[in-house]
Amino acid sequence: IIMYHSVLRDTSRTGKYIITPQSIEEDLKYLAGHGYKSVTAGEVMAYVEDGTPLPPKPYMLTFDDGCYNNLTYVLPLLEKYDAYAVVSVVGSYSKNFSDTGEASAAYGYLRWQDISELAASGRIEIGNHSYDMHSVGAGRIGAQRYKGEPLEEYRQKFAADCEQTQEILREKCGISPVIYTYPFGAYCDVSQEILKNKGFKMILTCNEHINNITRDAESLQLLGRFNRSGRVDTYSFFKKCKIF
Repeated sequence: IIMYHSVLRDTSRTGKYIITPQSIEEDLKYLAGHGYKSVTAGEVMAYVEDGTPLPPKPYMLTFDDGCYNNLTYVLPLLEKYDAYAVVSVVGSYSKNFSDTGEASAAYGYLRWQDISELAASGRIEIGNHSYDMHSVGAGRIGAQRYKGEPLEEYRQKFAADCEQTQEILREKCGISPVIYTYPFGAYCDVSQEILKNKGFKMILTCNEHINNITRDAESLQLLGRFNRSGRVDTYSFFKKCKIF
């Protein structure tokens, strides 16, 4: 699973979490040239649940945070190269830009109509990336329970935050994600328990490793992903992933 974030043409802004459309295109060419096949999260879940076959060398693309430029640059590339992706949105980010109506590839986030457009394309699945836990502060990193936080207080806070994004996506887009992407990859046993109880089938982390998917539903929990930094070229990145 490959983890991308923001996509910008301006190479002066390229960095650990920002990549150019040209680099993504090179990635897609490289994967196709080495026999890899893009699969949806739904196809992976169908394999686990029903045994529906996957191709011999499957990979998944994921885009975190719900940047507006995912619509601008990523969707056309997915259509061009017959690929699919998961876009995980932060509910509060999308609400803010939906309220103002502002659309900007340079700094904006997906509005409700944009999320609906991506989902309707058949190329994008939408994930929950928290409502307002994509931050670091007050002792907390992302959705993780902070040291000394009362257990029941954490349970209520995390569950409410998660459900807020679920509710607003159902209301505004008619979507109920079954994929949860941990902000900053930070999690704890209690958050895992809550997500399972809420019916999330696939949980994404920032741990970098190749995943071993089996017919056991637990194999879809805490999936690893390789962060695609814009600071390296395609070959160097896939060499790190041990994909040659």
